[in-house]
Amino acid sequence: MHTKKIHTFNDAWMEWLQGNKFPIAFFGDSTVDGAITTDWVPNTLGVDSTSPNAFSKKLEELLRQATKNETLRIYNAGFSGQIASWAVTVLEEQFGGASAYSDVRMIGIGFGINDRNDPLYYANEKAYRIGFKGFIEQIVEWCYSKNIQPFLLTTQAVIEPGVQTEYIYDYPMRTSEHIECIANEVKRELAAEYGLQIVDMNAYTEQFLQYSSISAQHIIPDRLHFGDMGHLYEAGVLFSHLSPRTITVDGYTKIDYSSQKIKDSVPEDWLTMPEVLKDSFKVYVDYTKADSTDMIILSAWVFVNAKRKLTLRAYKGESESSHTYVKINGVIKSLTSAETIIDQLDLGLYNLEVFTGASSKVDFKGFILE
Repeated sequence: MHTKKIHTFNDAWMEWLQGNKFPIAFFGDSTVDGAITTDWVPNTLGVDSTSPNAFSKKLEELLRQATKNETLRIYNAGFSGQIASWAVTVLEEQFGGASAYSDVRMIGIGFGINDRNDPLYYANEKAYRIGFKGFIEQIVEWCYSKNIQPFLLTTQAVIEPGVQTEYIYDYPMRTSEHIECIANEVKRELAAEYGLQIVDMNAYTEQFLQYSSISAQHIIPDRLHFGDMGHLYEAGVLFSHLSPRTITVDGYTKIDYSSQKIKDSVPEDWLTMPEVLKDSFKVYVDYTKADSTDMIILSAWVFVNAKRKLTLRAYKGESESSHTYVKINGVIKSLTSAETIIDQLDLGLYNLEVFTGASSKVDFKGFILE
């Protein structure tokens, strides 16, 4: 058994910051392929995916924005209706020398949803567990044999609390519980055995289904496949694991100039640290610069992983010469006073940016989410 890591998520991030391609692929079923997303085109073995709204493409766009690297690639290697026992037979065709993905450096291994329906292999839960674990282990070992770093994904959550009436006798394991308690447990065990990184997509997407303000009809209209909104959310989940800059919040959180993961900030010597506190901000910027050009003075990537919407407030000083404004995922929001309610943030990823406006005044304290 190979247990030494070849690459980590942080290795990928560092490669991307250097402007390198460092491709990562996601290998799985239709929930990876992007079935039912807008303009979905089913994948063909060995051919680059063209589906624009699958999570892999959305993730690539987010990462390119965050790293300022238009070369990096995220590969979509999802195949509708497929299972792990099939996957082990097509590894060379999908990732070998003749494939569009032959330069892949890391592969995220999915599968598990359709596998429970395979009567050829799995007559019961124990057979499903043993067989599925063996096939995923074969994929892991193949990756290592090719000097490719494997990692694991649990499955996207589905709405299958009980078997659909017409399938009760033919597919008795067609429930979400079978996926989560067998296939996903297998992946968690293999992650521990091999020392693999794992993204528990099932836990995140279950929370998205249960607690976001978006109706299930819009997230997962056929009860099995996430649509555009769901894939965008999944891209955010994966971004939060791949980008070490991400600030994950599930309740009251302050983001200011003492936060360790902010970017695009002001010089250290522009900061003020008052001896006597007037509010909850211990470090802020209240400075006059030499010009009046619009300047970015703080940015942060924030992943909201809460069980309700969180209110985002922004704070600045009371100077009338201040023209500070913020952008939330590119949308401008003016700061109308010392405290401004910006928005209610649902579950998912957000890019927060703060600018001076056309002013010499550099004036900002921070954000509070609660």
